[in-house]
Amino acid sequence: MKISKYEENRRDFIEGIDEEFQDLASQLKNVDFSKESNKDYVLNKTLQNIDSKGVNKMNKIKRTGIIAASLLIVSTLASQTTFAQEAVEKILKTLYLGHVTMIQYDGNEPEQTDLPDSLKGNVFDKNKNLLEKITKDIFVEGIYTKDEEKIVEIDLKNGTIVTEKENKQAEKKNKENILSVTDSNKLNQYTCFDVKLPAYLPDGYKFDRAEFHKNDDGSVKDSKYAELYFKNQKTGKDIYIQERFPCDETRTVGDAENIEKININGVDAILSNDRNVDWETNNTIYFLNGKNISKEETIKIAESIK
Repeated sequence: MKISKYEENRRDFIEGIDEEFQDLASQLKNVDFSKESNKDYVLNKTLQNIDSKGVNKMNKIKRTGIIAASLLIVSTLASQTTFAQEAVEKILKTLYLGHVTMIQYDGNEPEQTDLPDSLKGNVFDKNKNLLEKITKDIFVEGIYTKDEEKIVEIDLKNGTIVTEKENKQAEKKNKENILSVTDSNKLNQYTCFDVKLPAYLPDGYKFDRAEFHKNDDGSVKDSKYAELYFKNQKTGKDIYIQERFPCDETRTVGDAENIEKININGVDAILSNDRNVDWETNNTIYFLNGKNISKEETIKIAESIK
């Protein structure tokens, strides 16, 4: 399933999981995977193939839910299942902040994935051949329903699919549920915490907008999340910062191929893939996505938020 922005983005280095597992599991089982924290995503991904990467379109999954939920299962069952044991073995490193857990995993991928029985007879390749297994190449080329609708997302645990048409409808509905604010002086009118903008931005980047999810009645008040976009008008590229109020609802568990602990203005932070930074203060949790800029610029932006 597709991950929302809130889940797209996450104290000690766990090395030698056999000895450290109980401590890790006991900490993770205290994470509140509430409805707002996308509990369904976490649990649905648990039983999917542990080898799939977040960038692997075959399963459309980020490893966040797989590993976290696997550890939760192990921490509550008397005996470990084969799957749970495999999940633990894939963890290379785990770092914690107060409300952020970040996991580095073994990046090996399976060559193919079996379809669940509920989907067999209902999934076809681009040449209308019936499929029982999916390879990465087949998924990239395209898989389809019996009505020849392209499948863009597939949940191997629940045996559910999302077609291209359904995905576009969902994206349209999501856009309708977003309030976009272009006046940076008005952001705190919509949140229950103080939104802070960076004092430093690379050349060409300026504040573009903030986005807030509307309540059922269409209003935005005391939001626990603020999504900030800074755009380079020449290149069209964005810098994205998410700020959120620290509480159980806003806890996150994320994953990356490379993670390391760094320091941002005197507090622990997690640098992932040399481009993303998670850190938190007493009042705010921050996530900075620096995919379009350098590691040095990313850290410099983070340090300018005070």
